[in-house]
Amino acid sequence: MSATFEHRDLGRKAIEREVRLSRKLVALVGIPGDAQSPQDAEGNPASINMASLAYIMEKGSPVNNIPARPFMEQTRQKSMKEVMGLMARLQKAISNGSLTAMAAIKRLGAAYEEEMKAIFTTGTFAPNSPITINGGWMRNRVSGKAFKVKGKGSSRPLVDTTRLRQSIIFKVAKV
Repeated sequence: MSATFEHRDLGRKAIEREVRLSRKLVALVGIPGDAQSPQDAEGNPASINMASLAYIMEKGSPVNNIPARPFMEQTRQKSMKEVMGLMARLQKAISNGSLTAMAAIKRLGAAYEEEMKAIFTTGTFAPNSPITINGGWMRNRVSGKAFKVKGKGSSRPLVDTTRLRQSIIFKVAKV
């Protein structure tokens, strides 16, 4: 008596395809160059875009006496272990067929975006200067013209209008 075997593919090929795809996808988290511009003290669009503002906040501007407030770096340092654990769980879900590569990368991007937004209120940053907190008179460095600065009433940087924080998004890209 000879036994006959029936071969059934229970999704192996689809899982292999998703695993291959997962190696080609990345979640980019940050502030795109086309994000809405910040506003000046009068509510007019500033001369820089939101991505440039984020760079200045991240690195600081000694020329303008702005200390570095590295929200992106603090996010990376704070959440590296959690992100690595999430990546491992998502890869396992892809490998067992319970999650697509695209769904996994979107979950990863959304989680990291949330972490970066949270650092605005939980991170440790150089406080705002007294004139930023209380307001007062300043002089334009180029023209010498005096102008009044409205204080924001808080020593906590990066949270006045929340526009920078709201500009943080994730996008999925293929590499």
